Amino acid sequence: MRLPVICFLTSLIISSIISEYNVLAQEEAQEFDPDVESINTDHSPLSNLNKVAASNNESHHGKAPTEPDDGTRNHNISQDNVDIRNSLTVHLAVVVCGNRMEEALTMLKSAAIFTFTKLHFHVFAEDHLHTPIRQRLKEMSDENQQSISYDVLPIQFPKGNEDMWKKLFKPCACQRLFLPDLLVDTDSLIYLDTDILFMRPPEDLWNFFNKLNSTQLAAVSPEGEDPPTGWYNKYARHPYYGELGINSGIMLMNLTRMRKVNWNDIVLKNYQDYKSGIVFGDQDILNVVFHFYPEMLYTFTCDWNYRPDHCRYGRNDCKHADNNGISLLHGNRQIFHKDDFPPFRMVYDVIHDYDFKSGVPKGIYDPLKKYLPTARRSGYCNNMWESMIKITKKYLRKYKQQKKLLQQ
Repeated sequence: MRLPVICFLTSLIISSIISEYNVLAQEEAQEFDPDVESINTDHSPLSNLNKVAASNNESHHGKAPTEPDDGTRNHNISQDNVDIRNSLTVHLAVVVCGNRMEEALTMLKSAAIFTFTKLHFHVFAEDHLHTPIRQRLKEMSDENQQSISYDVLPIQFPKGNEDMWKKLFKPCACQRLFLPDLLVDTDSLIYLDTDILFMRPPEDLWNFFNKLNSTQLAAVSPEGEDPPTGWYNKYARHPYYGELGINSGIMLMNLTRMRKVNWNDIVLKNYQDYKSGIVFGDQDILNVVFHFYPEMLYTFTCDWNYRPDHCRYGRNDCKHADNNGISLLHGNRQIFHKDDFPPFRMVYDVIHDYDFKSGVPKGIYDPLKKYLPTARRSGYCNNMWESMIKITKKYLRKYKQQKKLLQQ
């Protein structure tokens, strides 16, 4: 009698183990689902102005062509098409002045960590920073098999007003306003503040160029999501875009279209008209410009420009970050270098210290998964750690698969 009972119990235990294993396998497969292309969702519900602009374009400018003839035709990227990724070069621009060199290089490093395509960096910097920046970028290019090219260029402002533009808001921040006339051989680029970190391939952000209609020449995210805590709707002394204004820390710029509309003349005129109310330098100027020219702007969601402002008031105001994960992290007000928001600093430190030989799974995901949950002190931002690695987690299998293909 004992033997049948023992066999029966053994059978139950084995069945239970197999069942549990199958459940775990299904969960793991779901966790590593490579379908993380939130960029392909319709972002127009974010801002009614996107819809208004599209409607105005069809009424007054003709329907936006499906294949633009001004340099955006090849911006669309198939996530699984390695040949297209190999032939694409994503252009990134940054301005480095004062003590921001290390932060800027860490931002560019984050792009290099996650990309599957070629990158070109346009780095505008003060003269004494050129040699160390070139040296560091050469090292980064060597570590990435020369898939990174770069230009290190001097700071340049319109003649006659150099000192005014250089000192407006943060040192050299207004340089980006004049990129269309400085990079005349460049069709399009993504401008980024130094305090930005990519958490996914930069070519995914580049893909927004394909969403611009025939009159839109730039793309940014809103300044805020919550009117009661907004800045522009409460304190601005100048016109601003939409209901809450825009944040310009991450800005897609179609330089070809900007040159066609005489962008520099538009910037200078609007600055002269409203300079007495300018507080945040180039960002305020861009808000004024796009207030009067809303048809020129496309807005993407806050998860592509996630800042501590979104989570510092005891809640997460960026619901897209909960749903999609955080694509780019923006550590404004030097949050990456303070202990006020530990998750932001942890991500910065891991990327800053990353060794390209280790690979994303071991060098990025594993340490973040280990240390981010420990940052559970007061403050809602500490609870956003899962969103900070959500895309990276889903991206791991694709990283391993496509990395092998790219190396063939």
